[in-house]
Amino acid sequence: MIKHRKQLVNVLGERRLVDVPADDELYKADSREEYLRSKSISRHVPLDGIILADINADVAEACEESLLLERLREALKMLSEPERRLVEHLYYDELTERETAAIFGISQPAVTKRKHKIIQKLRDILIDWL
Repeated sequence: MIKHRKQLVNVLGERRLVDVPADDELYKADSREEYLRSKSISRHVPLDGIILADINADVAEACEESLLLERLREALKMLSEPERRLVEHLYYDELTERETAAIFGISQPAVTKRKHKIIQKLRDILIDWL
């Protein structure tokens, strides 16, 4: 089961409160500041010397990246089967365009052309969501 939590995220220059998938690392990072405060109180050490801004920035960046990856996965589901296979060969299997062309039985320039069309299609889908 994927855990979600509310997070203020900067998306294209606008702050939005969104549900983002969060793994254990994000939960640890969220509670880190509270943990440091409790330790500083119990040990009588001021928090002035501890930089919390970096922790918060890392959490926000991880949340934004997680949200964008979730959107990308949804966008990839909207591609046709041949388009998805082409993306898988080029980006997941890390095959060259020439190797991918051999698998599809087409020329390398045709793979390049299809790749650019697919990338533009994904951009158009993601622009609508963001």
